[in-house]
Amino acid sequence: MKKRIMTSLAAIIATCVLITGCGTSSGNVNEDQGGNTSNEPQTGASTDAQVTIRVALNKGEVSDDEVTEFETNNPGIKIKLEELNPQKLAAQIATNDAPDLIRAQGAVDLTSYVVKGLAMDLTPYLQKSEMLKEDDFLPPVNLFRFDGKVQGQGPLYGMPKDWSPDFTIFYNKTLFDAAGVQVPDSKSPLTWNELMELGKKLTLKEDGKVKQYGLALGSKTQADLPSIMDYLASKDVKVFSEDMKTADFTKPEVKEAVSMWVDAVKNNLGKNDVNQDPATWGGDLFMNNKAAMIMAGYWFSGMIRGDEKMKTHLNDFGMLPAPIAENGNLVSPTGAATGFIISKNTKNPDQAWKVFEYIMAGTPAKNRASGGWGVPALKSLIPLMPQETDFDKRVYNQLQEELKYSNVPLESNPFLLNGQTLLDKYVTPVYFGKADLDDALNELTKNMNLIIQENMNAIQ
Repeated sequence: MKKRIMTSLAAIIATCVLITGCGTSSGNVNEDQGGNTSNEPQTGASTDAQVTIRVALNKGEVSDDEVTEFETNNPGIKIKLEELNPQKLAAQIATNDAPDLIRAQGAVDLTSYVVKGLAMDLTPYLQKSEMLKEDDFLPPVNLFRFDGKVQGQGPLYGMPKDWSPDFTIFYNKTLFDAAGVQVPDSKSPLTWNELMELGKKLTLKEDGKVKQYGLALGSKTQADLPSIMDYLASKDVKVFSEDMKTADFTKPEVKEAVSMWVDAVKNNLGKNDVNQDPATWGGDLFMNNKAAMIMAGYWFSGMIRGDEKMKTHLNDFGMLPAPIAENGNLVSPTGAATGFIISKNTKNPDQAWKVFEYIMAGTPAKNRASGGWGVPALKSLIPLMPQETDFDKRVYNQLQEELKYSNVPLESNPFLLNGQTLLDKYVTPVYFGKADLDDALNELTKNMNLIIQENMNAIQ
């Protein structure tokens, strides 16, 4: 059972599934690794001996030059970057050989790490830090807090290196013009239904084949848990019981959300399981002028301004507000808040903390902020964000509006590690006309509850 849970956790890291949030810790959440239950930072390996701190991350998130700078200023510590591999990480965790720093998403898998006793409480280090100060934190940092019951409260187990309100819409005006469609007013959020109708107008066909998609998503333009949970947040609807023991995806609002995506697949708004478009992801479609819109966070502006072709005509691109549900509330949450935790089993917690501080507040953090690759976690880094071109200014100004509504956490459950896999299993047949949506949501709910109970039992 432990192996199964660890494998599921690794799958979450790979696919950025949004359903793993809050739960109950199986141990003392204030207990440090090695049995230290005090609030004082541990002393790791001798500071006179050189130690190596392993960091599991995606390629390019920390550069070789940044590593060299850190090692030059901290001669007793070497950094070893390890490209994140879900299967490898699962095996490392199972054999107590996990990297010292592990890439994690606050909105996705943080509390699952805590529930399983894999994340170190960083509160004692934070209290003494000169680089990281709580009054400099932006709200998404709280997604890395967990008191054993409520996400956003209690000890700090990590931080986002960057984040974004992830449901904003980037558009390509040239492709709007090709479809004879006007770009919406960025001051007035579309409803989800209006967004889908706009996507249909922007989907162009030639000889029966789609030559221009209306709306791309990161993976596929079909039902995913992040967008469903965003829709429910706008409606202020909960699908998990307060004790996290059950889920109910048969609620009318869930059906509303999933129905939109079933219709999007039917109308070929983007890459999906039915049309089997070979594009790697939605960003490829947008960057190659094959999708007029893409739902993506502020970080996507970094891709646009960094592209050799696109940066020659940046005025063609812009960002629209996140959509809202019909008669719903304005919400623009983050779906990830990507950052790092420190493994509770690190043999060198003091040195790992130094690396953590550097990534979160040192040169890597400043380079990310100035490059527009997401919103910094620290207020003091906001002025570094790009504001030079008209494109930069328009996107930055839109971001400021989104930030007013971004402190709404998406509902999640730490015991549902394979939520997206289950959603795909039961809803995909609906896309092909081989299953009824009501039946699919009933089966989805039943199997989610079985998984939740199984995982709760496994860690008790």
